[in-house]
Amino acid sequence: MDEKNINLPEPVTKNLFDKSQDKREIGGQELMKVISTAQDKTVIEIAKHLKERYISQQQFQYKKGGLHGLYSISIEIQKKPESNIKNCLNSIIDPMIDCMRDKEERVRYTAIEYLFLTSKLLGDVVLIKLEEIYRNLVQSFLDPDESVRKAASQLDNCLKSLVTSTAPEKQNFKIQTFVKTISTQIVFKNQQVKLNLISWINTLNSIPHIELFDYIDGFLVELFLMLADTNNKDPFTNEAKVAAKKQLEEFQRDLERYSKRSSFNQSQELKTHRQIIDILLDLCQNKQSDAHVLSQVLNWIMEYLKIVSNELDQPQVQFNQLELSGGQIIKGIDLMSSIFEQKKDSVLQSVIMEKLNNILKIILSLLSLDSPQIVNQAQQINDLLLQIMDKMKASGKEFVDIMPTIQDMLKEKNNHTAEKALMWMRHLLNTQTEKLKPMIENILENLIERLKDAEAQVVENVMDVLARISHEQYFDMVIEKILDIFHKNVNLLNRMSQIIIKKLCEFWNAEVVYTQICNKLLENYVYVEDENIDLAFTQQLVQSLEQLLITEPRLQNIRMKLKNYKYEKNLKTAKATYEFFISIYKTFCYNEVSALSLSLLIEEYELTYNIILTIAEQEINLEILVQIARLTLQLESPVFAYLRLQLLESANHPFLIQSLQGLMMLLPQSSIQKYLKSRLKNVEIFTKPHSDLSQSREIQNKLDTQLLLQLFKNSKQEQQDLKDKYAKSQFK
Repeated sequence: MDEKNINLPEPVTKNLFDKSQDKREIGGQELMKVISTAQDKTVIEIAKHLKERYISQQQFQYKKGGLHGLYSISIEIQKKPESNIKNCLNSIIDPMIDCMRDKEERVRYTAIEYLFLTSKLLGDVVLIKLEEIYRNLVQSFLDPDESVRKAASQLDNCLKSLVTSTAPEKQNFKIQTFVKTISTQIVFKNQQVKLNLISWINTLNSIPHIELFDYIDGFLVELFLMLADTNNKDPFTNEAKVAAKKQLEEFQRDLERYSKRSSFNQSQELKTHRQIIDILLDLCQNKQSDAHVLSQVLNWIMEYLKIVSNELDQPQVQFNQLELSGGQIIKGIDLMSSIFEQKKDSVLQSVIMEKLNNILKIILSLLSLDSPQIVNQAQQINDLLLQIMDKMKASGKEFVDIMPTIQDMLKEKNNHTAEKALMWMRHLLNTQTEKLKPMIENILENLIERLKDAEAQVVENVMDVLARISHEQYFDMVIEKILDIFHKNVNLLNRMSQIIIKKLCEFWNAEVVYTQICNKLLENYVYVEDENIDLAFTQQLVQSLEQLLITEPRLQNIRMKLKNYKYEKNLKTAKATYEFFISIYKTFCYNEVSALSLSLLIEEYELTYNIILTIAEQEINLEILVQIARLTLQLESPVFAYLRLQLLESANHPFLIQSLQGLMMLLPQSSIQKYLKSRLKNVEIFTKPHSDLSQSREIQNKLDTQLLLQLFKNSKQEQQDLKDKYAKSQFK
């Protein structure tokens, strides 16, 4: 384009590109005279000419003169209507922006300086170019030249001032677009740039007519991750961390205000809350999130839940017609009533319900971390979630959808996480029993599976939950699955069998528990095909049952029934006791010492003596001797105090003396054998001839000793046959 075609007078071109600042000023003034009478099209052509003819040159004085010319144009057009300014804005600002990227620092500095002057002159209309200016300005903050960085800071402050002072109706930039610009720049590793970005976020958040929450998803993640920055070489790292934390805390305090505007823009608030909660949950799993980040994230989640909890505590608002002064009645009160009606089930409550599965999974997982602070925060959130569930339950909310998540968390190896999952499961079963019926079998599977590697506390909690769901229709299934897991896991059988059985007896009728376990042992592990028989497992579990029966205080009622069976006058009670005894005795016979113990407990001493003789007929192994030694020690416990007194009545209980003598003879010489020998010797010393201390107790019921002995012998024969068969298979 030729100068003559755009009517640029010679004083413009002669002075504008002179090295002297004064002459450039004169050239600028001459250019302003041309602009004052020019149409927008001509102004644009002149600006384009300055760019192509001079600013694009290599020489600094041409570039500076061209930039000064653009600034001179802006001085003149700012006198015109805003529409004219907007028409010409690109042709003035774009060349200045281009020069911000020039390879020479003098040009970069000059471009920023003139852009600052132009922005200050034209005011908020420059904000049309805000995104483009800022993208280049961020690079200027990193400029190696200090003067360029200072100029960039000055321009940055000017733009912030324009943004904050612009009236809503004159806002010349799109907040959504600019926030996207911030979000793309916030990933810079330079801490000074991050500080500037945080300052912009703070600036935008301070403007009353801008709701920054609507766009928070664009930068929230990076704000949190700034807290985990470990770039100690950058002197601004700590300052950026402090600024980020302060801004996050400000947003956190503002959550409640934002949540209360749902009645005016529910769809946007719904979208925003979803985005924020998704971000928070993702951060909990982000590998970059350290304890500082997690702690801040949990603070946000806690704040959300507090808002929901407070909303649920608010009474429902009831509206009547509202009278104003003068007797006027507001007819449109129904509209307001409908708005407040929505508050009963607010947008935030809906989002929390929608995200409850994910929230619960994350919180329960965090309970397994090593950080006491994080675990404590997660625990508080977990407790508040339970409270919220209780409050929502009153309004008919259902929570069965979270059961699969709870079951998954139950599989976590960490016991703390598993315990809290059990707490949730117990809570749901208390409140949503009918809704959960279709899932009961699957729940049982997971509960039983959890018993494998659990510690005592978790076992107790598992059993507590099992008790709540194992009514009659599920009781058999619970017993079967517990026996199955014992059978498959010897370690669990050794460590936890007594604890688990004790819990079963605590939650259900102990006699029913014992009867069912013994029956299932016979059915599934004894009276089965040879390839499935497992007498060793049966013997070990029977030993646990027997030890509990003798030692557990809470089973005293069963012990007393067995001890008093012979003297029980109530036929119904006697019959029930007999049936119970027979049902467990059949299974106890597969553990010789357990059968002995049970016969002593029911005072069937003839049977005891005959069992001892039967035991002696075969080779006694070390395991049986250890059990006999254990039984001998148990005879000194309070449970068998009545038996020790009966020793003084040898005439009435001859088989008792013989039984103890038999036990003594079975034992090898040892301290325990000597102890029993000493007890029997003392009996001889203190026993008076013809003493009879039990004449007042008349025997009402008798057991068929021969039948019981035959049952025992049959079990022994079965065991021997199995051993012989195994030996033959090994020989082949």
